[in-house]
Amino acid sequence: MKKRIILLILGFAYIGLFTLLLLLLMRIIVLGDTASRWSVLVGATVVGIPWAAVLKLYTRLQESTEPKEDFHVGVESHAAFEILMKGYGLTNRESEIAWLLYRGYTNRQIGEELFIAETTVKKHVSHIYEKMQVSGRKEFRAKVNEHPP
Repeated sequence: MKKRIILLILGFAYIGLFTLLLLLLMRIIVLGDTASRWSVLVGATVVGIPWAAVLKLYTRLQESTEPKEDFHVGVESHAAFEILMKGYGLTNRESEIAWLLYRGYTNRQIGEELFIAETTVKKHVSHIYEKMQVSGRKEFRAKVNEHPP
């Protein structure tokens, strides 16, 4: 949740700085004397540096909210996955968390996605592992892939 708010703030900062930068650069074209052009160019540089920093922070933060690895999803659909998880006796919430686990999300990313605490995610993950009789993410993914619905 905090990351989404920060992304929103960075997005507005990006738009504001970009607009200011464009206005300053447009003044260079309009102004006739060289001294004024240099002052506007310096102003554009002063605005351009924070603009680039905001863009860098935004993209870095955006990348950190996505799964780090691109796992191949062997189960055809989310619905098929849900049916498979019901066979192991998982609750609806555990099934939801298992889907994100299967897709490669970290505990923190799952918590942010579902608006729950990371410790709650850890508890659900341990219940999922118990019910499926696995000891980790790789084993969990392998078990799901070997028993398609």
